[in-house]
Amino acid sequence: MKKFFVLSLLFLPLTTIRAQGFYPGKKAATMADVFHSHCCLLGKYRITGSVGMFYNKITYLDNDGATYTNFNRYGAHFNLTVKFHKEWQVRLMFLADMHTGPKKPHWLSNLYYAVGNYEWRNKHFFYGYENYQPNRFDGSYNLLQNMKRGFFFVGYNYDLLGEKSPLKLDATSQIRLVPFVRYQPEYTDRYGKKVMGHHKITLGTSARYTVWHRFYVESAVYFYPEAASVLPWDPDYTYGFGYFDWHHFTVDFSYGNWVANRFPWHTKEMKNDFSNGEFKLGLRFIW
Repeated sequence: MKKFFVLSLLFLPLTTIRAQGFYPGKKAATMADVFHSHCCLLGKYRITGSVGMFYNKITYLDNDGATYTNFNRYGAHFNLTVKFHKEWQVRLMFLADMHTGPKKPHWLSNLYYAVGNYEWRNKHFFYGYENYQPNRFDGSYNLLQNMKRGFFFVGYNYDLLGEKSPLKLDATSQIRLVPFVRYQPEYTDRYGKKVMGHHKITLGTSARYTVWHRFYVESAVYFYPEAASVLPWDPDYTYGFGYFDWHHFTVDFSYGNWVANRFPWHTKEMKNDFSNGEFKLGLRFIW
C-alpha cells in the first residue's frame, strides 16, 4: 500500500506539469484534458479525489491507566469519491502510515468510507451513512462487524450571507450553518472491541465561514440526549481551518481538532489540545 501512495504522489504532480505544458495560460479542467480522451468516464465529473500527506499527535493512556503516551502519526492519504446518481456518492479514504513502532496504537484505521446523497446546494437536505471505525487490512478487526458501528445522518445546508453582506469579501465568502442528527446502531470503546451500548443519538450544528479566496475557519457543537452514551473521546465542540478549492489540480490544506474537546462545565476525560489536531495537505484531481 505504501508503494501505491508513493506512486500516486509522484503521478499527480507530473500530470499537472504535463497539463500546464499542453495548455499554457490555463489549467486542465479534468484528467480528460491531460489524456486528450473521454473514455472510461474521463471528463464526466463523476470521479474526484485527492492524494497527499497527513500528520497528527495521538495521546493515549498506557495499559496501566495512569501514564500518557504520545505517538506522532504521519503518512499518506488517498481520497476517492464516485458519483453514481445525481448527488449520490460513495466516498473512500485510504490511510497508509509511514512509520510504526511500539507506541503505535493498534486501533488506527486504514480505511474510512461513506455513502449518501451529499447535496451541496443551499437550503437542501443531505443524508447517508459514514464509518470511521478502526477498519484495518491486517485482519485485526472484522470489517463486516464494524459496519453496524458506523452512523446514519441527516443534515441541512443553510447559507447566512446575502450578496450585499458586508462580511462578503469576495465571491467565495459565505457562512454556512449545518444542523444535523446522527444515529449509531452500536458503539464501542476506543479500541473498537468492547460494545458499550446501542442506539446512540447525536445532535449538532456546524458552521464554516469561508472568509476570503476559499480560506475558511470552522467549528461545530454537539449534544448527546442520553448522558450515559457520552464516551471520553466524544467532543462538546470541534474546530478547524484551511483552504479548499474543488477545482482540478489544486492544493488544499486543513487543520482539524475533532476529539475530546469539552466545555469548562463538563469533565475532560482525555488529554487533548491544539497539538492533537490533524494537519493535512492534498492535491485534488477530477477524473
